[in-house]
Amino acid sequence: MKKISYTKKLKIVALNLVGISMIYGISFCYGKHMVAVAATEPAVRYSDVIAEAAKASEVNPALIAAVIHAESNFKAKARSHVGAQGLMQIMPATQRLLGCRNGFDPRQNIMAGSKYLRELLDRFNGNMVNAIAAYNAGPGAVEKHDGVPPYKETRAYVKKVLAHYDRYQRAFASDPFVS
Repeated sequence: MKKISYTKKLKIVALNLVGISMIYGISFCYGKHMVAVAATEPAVRYSDVIAEAAKASEVNPALIAAVIHAESNFKAKARSHVGAQGLMQIMPATQRLLGCRNGFDPRQNIMAGSKYLRELLDRFNGNMVNAIAAYNAGPGAVEKHDGVPPYKETRAYVKKVLAHYDRYQRAFASDPFVS
């Protein structure tokens, strides 16, 4: 067995201490950063309005948040190239049918979009995938294809909303409307 000199032992100990100190330092800074982020950013933007809309429409708040995320990335002033407006990207004609006077008002938009999601869920017997597809492609397209239409955009949209839905299920876990 080879003997290690006292100087080499000190170097090894010093390097280990430096490495451990760096790990603790990075962990401490990262932890402080995460606490600061959590303190400044709510878990879900518009969560109070989403919860209110979920209760009024009996739609899972995670689904509402997922649609908002996919449609506008939580930008209340979002407008699509075809004219859809607000957080849930509702067309002006559909807004009027749903009682929404200002599509850029977050509360009105979320309440109207949630009401529309409820109508789609009812129309498709609670089938969330078909309701999501209909939100994007229209209910007629879903009925015509007896499910998610073969449109690349709609299939990607459904996948995106479902991924967000899983994330928001955890965020709204304490809400009684989450099932």
